Parts: sequence; C-alpha cells; structure tokens
Amino acid sequence: MITDEVIKEIYKTFSKPPKDASSLNLKSHLATLEPHHKLRSDDFEVIVEDLEEFNPFRRFLIRRLHGAVEFDKWIAFVFPNHILFFSKVDKQMQVHFKPEEQKKSFLGRLFGRKKG
Repeated sequence: MITDEVIKEIYKTFSKPPKDASSLNLKSHLATLEPHHKLRSDDFEVIVEDLEEFNPFRRFLIRRLHGAVEFDKWIAFVFPNHILFFSKVDKQMQVHFKPEEQKKSFLGRLFGRKKG
C-alpha cells in the first residue's frame, strides 16, 4: 500500500534527476506495463497513447524524470512536482501532486508560526 509517508519518502529520495537516464530502467518498466497500458517511448519522451491528445499527462520528457519505483501493483514515475502511478494489474493511472511548502514569515521563523 502506498501511504502518504511512502510518497514523502519517494519525493525525498528522488529530489534530483539521475546522472544517467539508463539507471531508470525505463524499458523494463514500460515492458511490465505493456499488458494494460499503451506506452511508447523514444530517446526523448514517453507517450501514453491511452490518454486523449490534450491531456497534460499524455507525454512526458525523459530528462524531467527523477526516478521510477516499482511496487507490488504499481509503477511510479517520479517528477519534481508530481508522481504518475501506473497500475500493473489494470488500466488505472493516478497522479499525485507534491504539496507546496509554505514559507514562514520572519516572525514565524522567530516564533515557530506559519505565514498567513
């Protein structure tokens, strides 16, 4: 099960892009998802052919990908501000957006209170 704590750890672990795109094992992950998702890739991007043409998650650049994590029933593609979860057992796809960090005001930093 993918909990909020697991998601926080994913963002923390993959806060920077990999030095080499081959370390993502992208071809292996796409092959695992092939029975349920229509994914096509080239050297620059991955296209989710199941989604409509104007869907913002239909295409993603490989250079923006920070990591890929395989779970029991999901494969997560990690980006700086969101994670795309693709199911390995059906056609489900989910998106998790990274919550914005609220910056503290000067007084908040002094007294431990949040801005606003």
